[in-house]
Amino acid sequence: MCTVSWLLANDGYQVFFNRDEQKGRALAHAPKYFNDLGVKYLMPVDPVGGGSWIAMNQAGLSICLLNYYQQKPPGKELISRGLLVKSLVSNTSLPKIRSALNKLPLQRYAAFTLLVFPSHLTAKTGDVYAVRWDGCELSSVTAVSPMVSSSVALAEVTNYREDHHNSILLQHQVLFSGEGCNDDLDIENDSQNNTDNNTDSHRHTKSDGKVDRVEENIIELTNQRCLDDKNSLALTRFHASHEPTPSYLSVCMHRDDAHTVSFTHLIATRKQLKMNYVCGCPCSSKQHQSYALYPQRETYVEVV
Repeated sequence: MCTVSWLLANDGYQVFFNRDEQKGRALAHAPKYFNDLGVKYLMPVDPVGGGSWIAMNQAGLSICLLNYYQQKPPGKELISRGLLVKSLVSNTSLPKIRSALNKLPLQRYAAFTLLVFPSHLTAKTGDVYAVRWDGCELSSVTAVSPMVSSSVALAEVTNYREDHHNSILLQHQVLFSGEGCNDDLDIENDSQNNTDNNTDSHRHTKSDGKVDRVEENIIELTNQRCLDDKNSLALTRFHASHEPTPSYLSVCMHRDDAHTVSFTHLIATRKQLKMNYVCGCPCSSKQHQSYALYPQRETYVEVV
C-alpha cells in the first residue's frame, strides 16, 4: 500500500509519497546520489531489490512507482519493479522516458503504475504522465492526485483517501491555482491564534487541552523543512493522517502485518531541486533528512 499526491504551481511542482511495506521487510537506505551517463540523480534504495520507488534527477524530472496488486504476478522469475525507477531516472525528458519504456522487457516485471513528473511541469505547462503495466499491456491512465496502491480493499481505501484528501484541502482553503509554492505561512502565529480562539484547523487538541502528538510532529517536520506555503502544510498533514483511525484506511497506514515506513517530499522549482526524506511513519518519526540537486535544465519547453 502506498499513497502519492502532488501540487502544481507557477514555478514547478511538489510530490508527497508514503511508502507502505510489510513489517518484516528490511528498511530502505536513505537517499543517495548517483551518476548515470553524466546525469546526476537522487533516490532512496531498497536493499532487497536494489531499486527504488521514487527518484529525481538534475533536470527536474521525477519518477514514482506504485505496485498494482490487483493483477496476479506471472508464474516466472521476475525482476524487481524498483529497478524500473533506477533504469529510467537518468532520462531527462518525457520522450526519452517513453522510448526507454518501450525497450524494457516488461514481461519480466509484476504489474505496476508508473508516474513521471516532467522537468517542465508547472500548473500551466505539461501534465503528470501515468502508465500501468498489467502484466500483458502497457496503457495510459489518468493521473489525479492522490493515487493509491493497496493489496487490501483497493476501492474502499482509494475512495476514503480521496475524500479525506479533498476535505483537508477544503479545510485549509488550499487553492491549486498555481500560487502554491510561494504563499507565506506563519505556522507559529497561526497555531497561537487558533489556540486563543479555541477553534483549530491546523492543530487538533484532545479533551485535556494537549496538542495531539501526530499534529505536533507534523509542525516540527514542516518547520525543519522550512515549508512556507499552506499547500505543502496541508498535504504533509494528509500524509501523516490517522483518519478515521490508525488502520488500513488511514494514509499513514497501520495494520498488524504492514505499516507506512517512509515519507518522501520532492520540490522541483526554478530555484531548487530538493528531496526531503523521513525514515519511518510520518506521524512519529524524527529521522528527517534533506538533500539538494542543482538543476541543469533543458532550455526549451517540451511539447507533450
